[in-house]
Amino acid sequence: MKKKHIIRKLPTEVHTYRCTDEEYMLLRSQAQKCGLSLSRYVVETGLKHHPRQRLTPEECHALDSLMTARQDLVNVSNALKDKTDAEKLRMFKSEKFMNWWIMAVTRLIQRWQRIEENITSSVQTRDNQGKETAP
Repeated sequence: MKKKHIIRKLPTEVHTYRCTDEEYMLLRSQAQKCGLSLSRYVVETGLKHHPRQRLTPEECHALDSLMTARQDLVNVSNALKDKTDAEKLRMFKSEKFMNWWIMAVTRLIQRWQRIEENITSSVQTRDNQGKETAP
């Protein structure tokens, strides 16, 4: 997975807040799950970003498999674009099936791309209706 280059600005002000011990422990636990410091977690949630938990090794492996499968479909789709209609028809035996297959693969590639972008995004934001969206 490609790492993103993130430029962070150094904090310039200190702010305090009051909370109970239980709230503090809950905030600290949530920040740890997301791999953030408590301070960064509070700032992110205050800005209406919802940091995600880090992926487990199994989830990372599944994401890598998804990206590989998507790339394989892209390669097959690109190879088909270079073929003439007659060659495609010979490969698929049915024009109706060929058109269905090409459209289905295109939709699948696009869906997998959205899933990959959503998973690799570090935060979730909420739109006006309260639905989570990728930034």
